[in-house]
Amino acid sequence: MRIAFVCGFAWEPKGTVRARAFPLAAELVKRGHEVTMFLVPYDNPGQSNKQEVRDGVRIVNMQVNRAPGLYQAPAVVNRLYRAVKRYAADVVHVFKPKGYAGAACSWLLMKGFRALALDCDDWEGWGGWNDVKPYPWILKAYIDRQEKWLVRRAPVVTAASRVLERRAVALRESPSGVFYIPNCTARQTENEVPSPAGAQPKQSFGLAQNAVIFYGGHFDPADDTLFFCRAAAPAARRFCATLVFAGEGPDLPRAKDFFSRHADIDVRFFPQLPYKQFLQLVAASDIAAFPYPDSPIYRAKCSARIVDYMALGKAVVTTAVGQNTEYIVDQVSGILVPSGNESSFGEALETLLADPNLRSRLGQQARVRIAENFSWDGMAVENCLTAYRQLYQS
Repeated sequence: MRIAFVCGFAWEPKGTVRARAFPLAAELVKRGHEVTMFLVPYDNPGQSNKQEVRDGVRIVNMQVNRAPGLYQAPAVVNRLYRAVKRYAADVVHVFKPKGYAGAACSWLLMKGFRALALDCDDWEGWGGWNDVKPYPWILKAYIDRQEKWLVRRAPVVTAASRVLERRAVALRESPSGVFYIPNCTARQTENEVPSPAGAQPKQSFGLAQNAVIFYGGHFDPADDTLFFCRAAAPAARRFCATLVFAGEGPDLPRAKDFFSRHADIDVRFFPQLPYKQFLQLVAASDIAAFPYPDSPIYRAKCSARIVDYMALGKAVVTTAVGQNTEYIVDQVSGILVPSGNESSFGEALETLLADPNLRSRLGQQARVRIAENFSWDGMAVENCLTAYRQLYQS
């Protein structure tokens, strides 16, 4: 089968291509299929026009200007559409029902192309990211309408979470053509877990040898980063633990301001790191924390970060919201706490800080659960191929 993956952004800095589209493409190649990924690197224009092959997957970056504006969008979408059409794919799989990819998907549908799958890994419109993103109102209205129209009209929809799966079924008024494909991990052995340079992983990042609690993110207002700050500060103070933040975003200054008023707590801030370094920093940490607010955005979210933390054998503390309850069995492969409860979240961190053996046991079980239930070469690729076969039969 000849398959085109269409993604409306670059390999980095966003994670959807690297963490979702590419590993699925690589598994399809292993099954004997041909896959080419078409990327629109508007968020990393230095990749414009570049091509490469990774693990048998051909990656084609479309031409974009250094600072593409809305008035240039039609030309970019036209180039993307024509490139996909020239490729003459048996199946086109579009990742995200918005932006350049969503526009190309709409065009393909209007031109009568039916061997098309649409992937949803976030709630994009009203009630989702539209509510917190600083887009103009007219653009938000367009995103909401485009998302709903595409989910209803696409011959096949793949959904990254159970909430998105149910939403697609509701919009289509039928479960037909909706397939659950959560974010997964490649199968790893222990010697494949990345190790930082140097004998001591913590020293490689300038960290002391005391326990480290890791929090990584985009520091978006929707993340409620200050929830973690308030919940983690007493635990870090009591156990002399180090809090490590990794990432960039508009809420980062608020986190820094919070800890400027708590100088007795050891806090380290790292910028958004290349993926390998990000994994190395996680591997050097003792606990991975990622509280979810109980909002439509996070109920629908399927976090590749949670998957990474578990695959690296980390003890994870998060909230019992959405997809987290699919990945984590409470007290077996991580700790789930009620959403919005700072004291419960802090107590869970204290429990892990006080018991290294518990951290180790939960981390080992997390690694096993992800490997056995959420690997790309298992249910995920099988569901994807079932979706493609339905396209052929329709």
